[in-house]
Amino acid sequence: MSLRLRLNLLVAALNLGFLAALTWLLVIDYRSSIREEIEAAHRVAVQLLGNAAQTSPVFGPAPAVMVSFLQALGRVRANNIRLYSNDGVLRYSSPPSTYKAGRRAPEWFEALMGSQLKATVIGMPGARIEIAPDASRAVLDAWDSMTAIFLLGLAFVAVLHTALLLFLRRLLHPTEVDARRLVTTTQELAENREVMRLIEAGIEAERKRLARELHDELGQSVTAIRLIATSIARGSEAPGVVQGAGQVNEIAAGLYDSVHRIVRELRPAILEQPDLAAALHDLGREWRLRHPDVELVLDLEGDLGDLGEALTLAVFRSVQEALTNVLKHAGASRARLAVTRGDGRLEAVIEDDGRGASPALPGSGHGLVGMRERVVALGGSLETGPCPEGGFRVRIVLPLPGDSE
Repeated sequence: MSLRLRLNLLVAALNLGFLAALTWLLVIDYRSSIREEIEAAHRVAVQLLGNAAQTSPVFGPAPAVMVSFLQALGRVRANNIRLYSNDGVLRYSSPPSTYKAGRRAPEWFEALMGSQLKATVIGMPGARIEIAPDASRAVLDAWDSMTAIFLLGLAFVAVLHTALLLFLRRLLHPTEVDARRLVTTTQELAENREVMRLIEAGIEAERKRLARELHDELGQSVTAIRLIATSIARGSEAPGVVQGAGQVNEIAAGLYDSVHRIVRELRPAILEQPDLAAALHDLGREWRLRHPDVELVLDLEGDLGDLGEALTLAVFRSVQEALTNVLKHAGASRARLAVTRGDGRLEAVIEDDGRGASPALPGSGHGLVGMRERVVALGGSLETGPCPEGGFRVRIVLPLPGDSE
């Protein structure tokens, strides 16, 4: 539901609520006024007819005299008058009201007004008079008045609501434009993340292919060279040939070690079965062998063995890059790698005690820029900056979908 629609519904609800409250106040006011008016008219009619009933025997037979009086009197406002003889015969009934003749308010409205009052009976010699209050004309007046007020209020609410809608449309137009632009930007970011994910997947596939070809082709060729050099050295008695074959063997052995190291860097064997903890421990062992002058401390918490290939590779490559930056730029004597899994996310922190700067290396996919692109492609974040106690820190946070920890 859009912001404009929510505001429209809120304004409409407020306007209708105001109109309903106004209508209810009118109902209460009209109900009280009608009751007071009908009771007052009824009291006057009862007093008038009571006096007439008492004096009617003076002028002759009471029923006949009273019928003549009532016929001359006509209709008494808001009252229905009937005269019955003692044998139950109706001798007189008030004529119908000519005011708004033929119309009545709806029954539910008459019930809402609560205008039904009890009739009063006056006895006299030979007859009785029933005076029944009749609020139908007053209720009809209230109905007509409230209908006009309600329609006028409804028209006012409609005009006010339309004006507010136009105002909100003008007011919210920049916001809606920004919202659409934000949606478009979000979609583009999602597409960019997908592109980055595909690029990273392609890079890893290419690394895997190169590692396999180096191992299978160049590695086998170097092994063959060593075997040939060893065979020549054993089959010859000439000192120069033996010495040359030995040198070839040594060079081939060095080349084999270099190829093996490149293969490990391109595609560590431990990543064939994604286990981040095992891969980082293997990285730490290789670090200590190759860089004994820079201490590396590993601090791993949580289960890091079921993260999936994409996330495992992203963290491993980012950690590789960060440690490479420590060697090339920090001039540090100590580095610390902490990886923690918990609260539905994976956090990796690389700190060193170096100079406090770790610039990104040039080129796509390298340095901090490449690390950030790799992490953002998986919906994560990367923060960099100096440590409070000196040195430099890289902090990587990646979400773990479906993780309940």
